Parts: sequence; structure tokens; C-alpha cells
Amino acid sequence: MSTTVDEEFNKSNIVINEAKDDSFQKISRPVKTILYEGLQEKDVGITEFTTSIPGISGILKHRLSDFQVNEIALDGTVVRLTSRTVPEKEAEDPNLEDAVDETGLCEKYSKDIDELVELQSTKSIEINVDGLTKEQRKSIHNFLKFKYGSKVSTNTKKDDQNKQFIVIRLSTLVKNDRQTWPKSRPEYLHFALHKCNMDTTNVVSILSKQLRVKVNTIKHAGTKDKRGNTTQMLSVRKLNANSVAKVNARNIWTGNYVYKDSTLKLGSLKGNRFRIVLRNIKGNDEEVSNAVEMLKLHGFINYYGLQRFGSSVVSPTYVVGKSLACGNCEEAIEHILKPRPLESAFENDTDRARSVWWKTRDPKLALKELSKKNYSVEAKIIRSLAFNGPKAYVNAFQIIPRNLVLLYLHSYQSLMWNKIVSQRIQKFGLKPIVGDLVFKDNESKEILDEVIDGEEIKEEDEEEETDVNNVKFPEVETISEENLSKYTIFDVVYPLPGCDVSYPTNEIGKWYIDLLAKDDLTSEKLSKKNKLFSLKGTYRSIVSKAEDIVWTTINHNDLNDDLLLSDIEVIENKQPFISVPDGSFKSLSIEFSLRPSNYATMVVRQITKQDTSSHTQASLCKISNNNKRDFISTEEEDNTSKKIRLDVPTED
Repeated sequence: MSTTVDEEFNKSNIVINEAKDDSFQKISRPVKTILYEGLQEKDVGITEFTTSIPGISGILKHRLSDFQVNEIALDGTVVRLTSRTVPEKEAEDPNLEDAVDETGLCEKYSKDIDELVELQSTKSIEINVDGLTKEQRKSIHNFLKFKYGSKVSTNTKKDDQNKQFIVIRLSTLVKNDRQTWPKSRPEYLHFALHKCNMDTTNVVSILSKQLRVKVNTIKHAGTKDKRGNTTQMLSVRKLNANSVAKVNARNIWTGNYVYKDSTLKLGSLKGNRFRIVLRNIKGNDEEVSNAVEMLKLHGFINYYGLQRFGSSVVSPTYVVGKSLACGNCEEAIEHILKPRPLESAFENDTDRARSVWWKTRDPKLALKELSKKNYSVEAKIIRSLAFNGPKAYVNAFQIIPRNLVLLYLHSYQSLMWNKIVSQRIQKFGLKPIVGDLVFKDNESKEILDEVIDGEEIKEEDEEEETDVNNVKFPEVETISEENLSKYTIFDVVYPLPGCDVSYPTNEIGKWYIDLLAKDDLTSEKLSKKNKLFSLKGTYRSIVSKAEDIVWTTINHNDLNDDLLLSDIEVIENKQPFISVPDGSFKSLSIEFSLRPSNYATMVVRQITKQDTSSHTQASLCKISNNNKRDFISTEEEDNTSKKIRLDVPTED
């Protein structure tokens, strides 16, 4: 693989999809066009709709506040941040203001304790308190807490001769599960997290550093969108709510603290509640109502959205996934480390490292371009190659969290699923056919594989990894002539290719076999000795429904008006936007609930009948600005353009 950067990107065309038969056409567009426009829906097999009525064109995610997501707990409760108050029993002890060391021992050791804190010493200080009463010992603990706050941790211990000592150490050196914990209090703190324009993985990393706990001790049921305002539950073991409430980070708010006997687990959610604004819609209320009613009745094609396939056009995640599925780690690394011209506005150390590695294939030279705080996948791979050798390709993937390796592999599966479903609908329409698959219990119990989705494939520390190979999938059965009339299109599920799934027994089953064969793969070959790269597969409903849909239209005079309130704005008593009669713009506010594995962008696509790619949305915004120049100044228009580039849909 000696292709140079110039040779690679001077080609007049770039192939996005490498399938070679007529059914799944390769998509080839001029490289400059692709780099400008990015991936579009047709590039990843998204082509069909459940209805043929015209759409109501509108701009998605023009503002971050236009996309609000609230997790739905297993009991059906919509998670909202409604209170930031710490439980009363945990408020700071008011008596600490008058804390006095009755024994005088703290004064005797004050110089040593001060040095311990100032020098961040790893040593500990032991104060002999043998013979003191419980109240006297308590006065020492309270005084130290009053004077040093959370900087030091104290506990009482006994030595071999049963003598009592108070041990003083830096809090950072004390493991969380060793701290004194009230026996009457459940071990796990659950709390609501509200975030803005941040991905869940990044927030968890920030929390772990400020709370001084390991990343994998902070649990969540699933990741949430980066682009927007989202609220979800988190849990952490043996940590006081007061500590979480003191976290100080931009765009992160916590609250609704409660203690429970069990931790959150990945996938422990019923779904998500979405509140979305589509700006500058084209259509009267009757047309909007008709579009929503058709959505309620016919649902939407349950495609994997564009965010499933990454933000890179040069190396979409499914290209890397295909290489891994084929067992070619070298090729996968080539795709990951391929330079990305024009994909980022500003060059960073990752870009420079990619460029050096691509030209020289010398990971040690590339390593010199990386900062020590760069924890990206690219950085981890380059460091591994520099340490283990430039051809230690498998080792490089073994240092990446398994969930991120699975993201690549699942992207490849998702591309194939999208294409199969589109072809099936084109040929057979939206009705069950003999040979299709349904769940045996006739319930759409989809496996939550989206919980590992994320726009940015990076993290600074490994989270607890979900081994999909240990997940028990629901059983499926084949539709026969005898029971065909029992089912609707909403019952039909299709597999993501894997070594442990059944394929439809009709013509479509052969499509899977043929499509895998194009990549020299079979279902059996998707099972690997190295479980890191093994794919069992899963099942997914081909058509789904949004539930509990509520909508209204809003008239406003400024395209940039804040039309939705976030949870934190409601707490702060910000007043909701009031529709303006005869406003210059008309927008649609719509709420609905989805199962965990469904994409809100695919619901929006069904209503608008337009591509959800960032380029399409930016174009719509530009058209809106041009048509309303009387209402938007040049400076405002420039700001709007910048917002669109920031707020484009990337993750569900």
C-alpha cells in the first residue's frame, strides 16, 4: 500500500460504496462534490418512504435548542431535570461552621496536614486517639472537614494491638468504595444529567475527573445525541449527591438525586422522547396535519440514520468495518489513518500525524506530531504501532475499547441492512411476504445495539464494554402461507448479517448471501477466533412507529428565535415563546416517543420527504435567508451560516 496522498486525492472520482452488482449500485461522485456535500442518504441505502404524499420541507437542527431528547425509563417515566436540590440529609452540616477540636490534637498536627495538602503527598498522617470518647473523635473529623473540606479524607482504624488511630490522607488517594458509607443508605446514587452540545462519553469523562472516580463506575442506559439538549439518568456507586452537585462544567447540569439498591445498566431504558422544531416549513396546517396523520398510520422506514456511518467522507465507518469483517486489520488501519483534506476547518495534531504516517508509514515519526493529551482512536493506533511495531495491526485494535471496534463493524452491517430493506420495499412493497421473519412472541423486542453509537469515535478512558456475543437474542420464525394473514409490515424483522442469525427463506435471503459474497464473506466467516472482530448479528423491524405524537405550528419573525425550552430553562423560569400572528416564518414543533434503536431523523425524513444530510439542511437555511433578506442582516446571515455548520444533524 504505497499510494501517496497526492495520488489518492487527485483522482477525479471517489467510490463511496464498493458493492458491484446492479441491485446495489456503487455511488460515485466527483471528489470535490463529495467532500463539500458529505455523505447523503442515498450513499448509505436510505431511499424509500412509507407514503407517497408530498413532504413539508423544513430545516432540521438550525439551532441546538431545536432538538431536545429526554430518556424514557423502563417504567415509562420521561426523565426530566426538575430539581437541582441535594437531599436534605446531605446538605453541608451547619454545625461545621462552629467545628472545634476539643482534643487539641489537630493543632498539634496542623503543620504536617498543611504540608500534606500543599505538596499533594501520597503519605498518610496517623493521630493516636486511643482512649478518646466517640464525641471527641467526631470533633476531630468535623474540624478537619471544616478546615480542609473535600481535600482530605479521614477514617478511624485499629492497629494490631487494638489501639485507635485517625488516618488522614488526600481524598484523591482514597478509593471510593473504601469511604465510610451509611449502612441505611442504598449504595447507588442515581441522578438526571442534562447536557447541551456534548456527547455522553465526553460528559462521563469530565464527571469522572471532577468526582475522582473511574470512568467505568459511572453508568448510563445509553448514549444521547450530541447536537441538542438531552436529559438522561446516570448512576455511580457510593458517592454523595453533594459531590455531584458541586461539579462545575460548562453545558452540564445534574439533579433529581435519589439513592437506589441497583446500578443502571446499558440498555435499561424504554426509549426516548423527542421534541423537535422544523423551521421555515412549507405547507399549511391542513397539509401538516395530513403528513402527521400519515406518519401515525404508516410509520417510517426504520433505517439506520446517517450518523451511524460517521462524519468522514474519505473513510466512513462502514469502510473500516468491512475491512475488519474481512479480517484485514492492516487495511482497516489504512482507512482510519487516511488524511482527510477539507473535512476539518483547522488542522490539528491528529491531522498532522495522519499526514506524516501516510507519507512515511513510520508510526514513530507520526507519534512526534501527537500531544500527550490526544486520546483519539488515531492516536491510540499510532502509539500502539510505535510501541509494538509498524506491522502489529491486531495489537493496535486490541487497545481500542471493544465498543468502538464494534461501532465500525456495526456500521458495515447497518449499510447492508439499509440496502437490503430498500431493495425489498422497491420490489415487494410494504406488506409481509411468505419467507419473511417475525419474532416468535410477536413482540418487537429489538436488541439495543445503538447504545454504542457516537459521532466521535474517541474516548479518554475505557468504559465498561458490552459484549454483544453474550447477549441472548429473541427467537424468530418464518412467515408461511398459513399464517401470512396474521401479520402486518410492522411485525416483520430483518437480520443484520452475522454468524448467529437466520435469514429470510424467500428470495431476500439470497440477497444477503450474494451481498456478503461480493466482499468474499459468508455468515460463517463473520465468526472469528478473535472475539473482538466476531459478529453474531441481530434483528430489526423494517418499519416502525413514533408514539404519542403531539404537534403545533409556530409563527415567528426571526429565523433564529428560541422556540423550545430546555429542562434547565424551565427550572430557571424562562418564559416559553409565544407564536406571533402573521409572523414572517412558520415552523413546526413536534413531540414523539421512539424505541431505543430508532432514529428521530428518520421520522423527520418521513414528514419532510427530504435528505437529512448536513449539506441539504444548510442549503435550505441559505434559501430561507435569501428569501427573507428584508428580515435578516448580512451579519445575522453570516452567524446563521455558522450555526448551521455547528448544528447539523449528526447523531441520534
